[in-house]
Amino acid sequence: MFEGRKLDHIGIQTVDSEKDAKWYMEKLGFTLKGKFKSSRGDFYTWFVTNGPVTYELSQKADLDPKLQGKVDHIALNSTDIEADYKAALDAGLTVITNGIESIPSRWEHGCRYFKVASATGEAIEINQDL
Repeated sequence: MFEGRKLDHIGIQTVDSEKDAKWYMEKLGFTLKGKFKSSRGDFYTWFVTNGPVTYELSQKADLDPKLQGKVDHIALNSTDIEADYKAALDAGLTVITNGIESIPSRWEHGCRYFKVASATGEAIEINQDL
């Protein structure tokens, strides 16, 4: 169903997304792909890239210290989010978002996504940039 999909990004939660983004860029040579204000307007989510790998660094003030810097999710690219969502439901996958969600301010025209849980609970995001 999702075989052969391009990895869209790897999501990492942090208590200071700006500090982490600058570290990736200054120390590892990543470049800025995008920076978006959170829905609350109190921080930015940074997308930094190094060739084919993009990290989404999102901030959470009350993040459990044991989760700091851990992978929150991996995201696969979608070109038809509606068809992918139906395929996920038909396959009996456990959707862990409120259906297909959207972020209108992300990228030029927004994005739509949903997440499913793997057999052991990892979050897999299916993401379509619009």
